[in-house]
Amino acid sequence: MLPTQGRAIAIVGAGFSGSLLALHLLRRCAPDDRILLIERNQRFGLGLAYSTGNPNHLLNVRAGNMSAFSDQPDHFVQWLRSLPAEMRATLPDDPGPNSFVPRGLFGRYVQQLLGDRIWRQGNDRNLFLVNDEAVAMHRQQDGWSVELAVGRKLPVDQAVLAIGNFPPRRSQPGYFGDPWAERALANLNSDAPVLLIGTGLTMIDTVISLLDQGHRGPIHAVSRRGLLPQRHGAVAQAWRFAKLPQGASLCRLLRDVRAAIREAASENINWRAVIDGLRPYTQRLWREMPIGERQRFLRHLRPWWDVHRHRAAPRIDSRIQEARERGQLRIAAARIGRIEHCIETVQVTLTARHGDRSVLNVNRVIDCSGLQSDLAKIDGPLIRQLLDAGHIRADALRLGIDIADGGAAINTAGERHADLFAIGPMTKGASWEITAVPDIRLACEELAARLLILPATQAPPPSSSADILPFDPPARPQRAR
Repeated sequence: MLPTQGRAIAIVGAGFSGSLLALHLLRRCAPDDRILLIERNQRFGLGLAYSTGNPNHLLNVRAGNMSAFSDQPDHFVQWLRSLPAEMRATLPDDPGPNSFVPRGLFGRYVQQLLGDRIWRQGNDRNLFLVNDEAVAMHRQQDGWSVELAVGRKLPVDQAVLAIGNFPPRRSQPGYFGDPWAERALANLNSDAPVLLIGTGLTMIDTVISLLDQGHRGPIHAVSRRGLLPQRHGAVAQAWRFAKLPQGASLCRLLRDVRAAIREAASENINWRAVIDGLRPYTQRLWREMPIGERQRFLRHLRPWWDVHRHRAAPRIDSRIQEARERGQLRIAAARIGRIEHCIETVQVTLTARHGDRSVLNVNRVIDCSGLQSDLAKIDGPLIRQLLDAGHIRADALRLGIDIADGGAAINTAGERHADLFAIGPMTKGASWEITAVPDIRLACEELAARLLILPATQAPPPSSSADILPFDPPARPQRAR
């Protein structure tokens, strides 16, 4: 049984966003507070991004920017350096702030932080891992009742939706909507042609997986503009803007950024430093933009922003370029038309940017264009129930859940909840940049401070590097009883 004293906070989703929020709540909670971390999968702390088992799927951010705690920016690097020597020897780079390490290893880091808080620091009385799917939430007189798939209902004072990325598109014969599913690349003839929809970072991961399994056949990758993520350059200090950029006018902001890039080039500073220099202001710039300017950004500039902002690790980019140079990876700018599954092939109609149509015959099609974000197209029972009950609504741009400042969910009447919040990628309509670790980390710290306000004389305990445990695979989480 769950104790009823103290405050009870439910976090629905135990990917990176939900697990990190739980960690920051555990740093602030009183002895009788209860954090319920609800996750339908048995692997807590990973989520989609960090559940890959391929060691060649590297982080797209340097390790020095991946700490779970802003008060100790080198925490992740120190954890990497504490790994056994035989494990460090398998890493593509020597562990350090400028290294790009396997994404799955970062998932282990988050899992171990949870285990550290539970088993070593005594937070087992505060954190309950609920291994089940939340299918509905019902308004109570004081708080919420979270209904699980098994029929059990958990009363809580506050709830946070940390569902992460929404499910991928449904698969059908010859077409795989989930590029991360094992069957997407299973039983594939190594000489067979493959079509990847999308040319972003997910496409790059899929190409790497194909190459790792010895695929020799042609790999076609198609997107509307045919743009590939840029390569990370040498480490450089982020550009300091003499005048802080403003976001009211998209055209003015674009002119200012281009002017800064030209100024940086005159000082032999790469454009990457200017893009990185925008990071502290990105969320503010997005919020300053009128809705019409945000729509213009999504229609015209988003693909260009994505490939310059979200870059590929140098080692991975080199493999991609080698595949292009030998003619195996073929990038095209075109729209996808009809996809028709035949007996042995899949016929895909492509319309090039200049209007010419062609038919491509491949063995299978894998959709790497990104996950769903429009709530109206989501099949998940919890989201559907919350929408139908009017507890949440889609944001104006259909990028996820509509939230107010501070992460409070907004209902269909336009009212903000005092006890229902959302965090992570589903809130990008309000924040835009909320998918990278530094952005999610800040959001988790701020939301934890709102949910559990400490007395003026009490401060959250710092995360000391001395508390880093030697690497040990995390134990399977216990079900809450």
